[in-house]
Amino acid sequence: MSGAAKDGIVLVTGAGVRVGAAIARRLAGEGWTIAAHYRRSKDAAAALAEELGAGAFAVGGDLDDQAAIDAMAAEIGRAGRRWAGVVNCAASFEYDSIADFSFDKALASLRTNLVAPVYLACALARAEAAGDRFVINIADQKITNPNPDFLSYTLAKLTLAHATDTLAMALAPGIRVNCVAPGLMLISGAQTPENFARTHPRTALGRGTTPDDLAGAVAYLAGASAVTGALLTVDCGQHLVRAARDVMFE
Repeated sequence: MSGAAKDGIVLVTGAGVRVGAAIARRLAGEGWTIAAHYRRSKDAAAALAEELGAGAFAVGGDLDDQAAIDAMAAEIGRAGRRWAGVVNCAASFEYDSIADFSFDKALASLRTNLVAPVYLACALARAEAAGDRFVINIADQKITNPNPDFLSYTLAKLTLAHATDTLAMALAPGIRVNCVAPGLMLISGAQTPENFARTHPRTALGRGTTPDDLAGAVAYLAGASAVTGALLTVDCGQHLVRAARDVMFE
């Protein structure tokens, strides 16, 4: 059992759909009040908040825009409960490689996948509150099993994962910072259903990671008051099965 009191709001970015929604549901089930962030999926986030009840609400914002994040933080502050945590789940997953790498593509990926999560951690720190608080960054098993595909995305996630120690030291003792590196969970980008069915179970454990697996790890870290600066790989051992290219191209 952890010593963290589940008495505050947790912002889950990208909570309207897919993995973010699974994380929000699990944390709500653990007793946290959810602020379900969306960028375009307003209706889905609102429906999720209604489903979760217990004070859950949807909050919109473009994570590439500092002013929008500030406005989102202010809205959470007006909700009437302490801001307890941030789960940085929203991501930009656009293909590039060494052949078409550019400043524009790289900087766009870095803004969403690195700068926004770090800025949200800073925003949480500015919202002074008593009690145990936390930031959980969602990376990717690619950080320990790299390949040349999705180059800008990979570089951004590598940096986010390695920022864990820095942020954990900077925000201690009031805020814990941890990172989860999940494996392939859902069809992504241009991946075909056939490719997903073939590659999803290609792991050391012989089964694919699910959103519920990731949500369980996030729930653990949210309540693990003695854990900070940790990188937790939740991928059924996918990072142990080396591949020269992203699974999408296998």
